[in-house]
Amino acid sequence: MDIDEIIAVWESLRNGELKRLPEDFYETIQTMIEEREKKKAYADDDEYYRLEDEIRTLKRIRKDVFEARVNRILRMAWMSMCGCRVDEDSMIEAEKDLYRKIVDLLEKFKFKIFGKKREEKILVRIKKDVPEFEGVDGRVYRLRREDVVLLPKLNAKALVEGGIAEKIEYKR
Repeated sequence: MDIDEIIAVWESLRNGELKRLPEDFYETIQTMIEEREKKKAYADDDEYYRLEDEIRTLKRIRKDVFEARVNRILRMAWMSMCGCRVDEDSMIEAEKDLYRKIVDLLEKFKFKIFGKKREEKILVRIKKDVPEFEGVDGRVYRLRREDVVLLPKLNAKALVEGGIAEKIEYKR
């Protein structure tokens, strides 16, 4: 990934969309910053100021991308709690982990406030479109092929056994 591609990712944030990033996006930016820091030691004045500008730009982009994506992940976690379908495909693995932990914390908080028995949920990937249905949790699910969703254990088990979904293992 070069600096122009990184700037393109940064500019795409303006529409609020969470686009797929390379898994090493943040590491790539850090490497680029470190490379420019090393080059500054041997640079003439013009080159030095150009490198300083690039370093500032890369740091600003990293911060802006991080903040925008975390904000979007927080909104997606809330949408999931409200029963909406959420697509995790655009998240890198670290973001998926963050998203799942936030959903888990929200579920625990909801239990603390409302006292309902916390039902076990299973993460599944949908292999075929599923007609709209009401889950045992009372939520209405509209699932499409390739969706990744946390479902009540009973619903997830039925879909997996029917060959409509596959269970995804993850650490909480």
